[in-house]
Amino acid sequence: MTGSSRQRRENTKLGGNFSEPLVLNVWMTKPFPPSKWTAVEAAHLLNRAGFGGTPSEIEALRALGVVGAVDRLLTGDEDDDLFPPPPLSEPTELHEEMAAMRGTSDDEEKRELRKQRNQAQRQQLFALRAWWLGRMRYTPHPLREKLTLFWHGHFATGYQKVKVAYLMWRQNETLRAGALGDFRELAKQVSKDPAMMKYLDTVNSKRQKPNENFARELMELFLLGEGVRYTEDDIKESARAFTGYGLDPRVMAFRKVPRVADSGEKNFLGEQGNFDGDAIIDIIAEQPECSEFIVGKLWRFFVSDEAPPDQIRALAANFRGSGYDIPSTLRELFLSDAFYAPSVIRSQIKSPIQWVIQTARVLNAPLPAPAAMEAALKQMGQIPFEPPNVKGWPGGRAWITSSTYLFRCNLAGYIASGKAPTLAGFRKSIGPVALPLAEIASPELRRDPGSLCDSIALRLLNVRLPDGDRKKFIVFLQDHGDLVEEGTLRDFLHLVMSTPEYQIT
Repeated sequence: MTGSSRQRRENTKLGGNFSEPLVLNVWMTKPFPPSKWTAVEAAHLLNRAGFGGTPSEIEALRALGVVGAVDRLLTGDEDDDLFPPPPLSEPTELHEEMAAMRGTSDDEEKRELRKQRNQAQRQQLFALRAWWLGRMRYTPHPLREKLTLFWHGHFATGYQKVKVAYLMWRQNETLRAGALGDFRELAKQVSKDPAMMKYLDTVNSKRQKPNENFARELMELFLLGEGVRYTEDDIKESARAFTGYGLDPRVMAFRKVPRVADSGEKNFLGEQGNFDGDAIIDIIAEQPECSEFIVGKLWRFFVSDEAPPDQIRALAANFRGSGYDIPSTLRELFLSDAFYAPSVIRSQIKSPIQWVIQTARVLNAPLPAPAAMEAALKQMGQIPFEPPNVKGWPGGRAWITSSTYLFRCNLAGYIASGKAPTLAGFRKSIGPVALPLAEIASPELRRDPGSLCDSIALRLLNVRLPDGDRKKFIVFLQDHGDLVEEGTLRDFLHLVMSTPEYQIT
């Protein structure tokens, strides 16, 4: 790297060329007035920065005030000891399996060994998926888990090509460890992650023939956006920097292989030097478009599909100024007036994962059985560890079609009914979901249809129903007698969970 390049990096602050010391918050987003903080805003924060919660959890967050609530979600509680990983084949076992396949010359035996290995890996993936969904459901640090899901969709990697459950678990842990850290460091860790290396072929990239897949997606999907600033020559030059990225088969971990790495000088985004992959990421991060791209994706994930340019520029400037610190950027976002705008609250379509996890959390119920979760998420279109492609899930309105909405209503009926499911694609052996009905609606509350209606609406929707809808729901409850029996309560939960309002958060 040239001396002028280093000096330019040192003097580049907040996206411009400044010689003055770094000053954060030159551009500020308008803060949310603490005096306006109510249970509605607390519920909104818990829904977006996590997966929702019970009325008592919302009240506990409200009591902290907006600043205390945001800081509480940003810090969370450590939970690694609560969620030990599922049984997975260790690297030594995987290495021995591959050696056995390579060591036989019998084609039929090789096919059988490969079949056994693939079956075992699919079973491990099934267990891994259940493990992560359970972690999302029960974690005391919901924001970190929500961010792990976000980064999984951003740095999208799929089991379809990786085919090793252990590597998908390791990547999941990498995303979790970096979820609330320095974004540049997270990007570097992902570039050396074995699952990503297999998925985008850097593991096969050599000096003699650099593979451009990762270099292209690094700029197009991960750091800058399609067609932003870079050229085809930049892709070719950066691909050279990622050659020599190898995988040690004995420990299934990254290793640099100097003999196949391109150590020559490279010209990339106007800079010249003997760049390696980390240096390429640093150079990209210097471009103001990088911070705007990442902040824009965070905004669309946590706030709304519409990302106001002035808000994005302000947040992006501070993101760069903080050294790409994710927590400080999210703190500013969650404390901004824009995050709590009436047009933002209850405007986001729940992703399938958000729907099932939030349903379990607000009802304080367990998740459906793993086999039920597999079938449900497949039909709703979001299966962890199996995004549709390197772009991840499209999200937004793509989550809801006439068929997926109908399925959500039927899934709500299964969860609320206390019975085994009768849904297509569900195994007959799947059992009911145990709902804590006495907690959801006490016997006293069931004698007052109006209060029961309001209580259920606040729990499931976080708002009081419009008068017209409220009257219809109360009539439904009153038609079943003075005391709302268990069956009616379950039907009422199903009814509310089948409304269009329940599909948004």
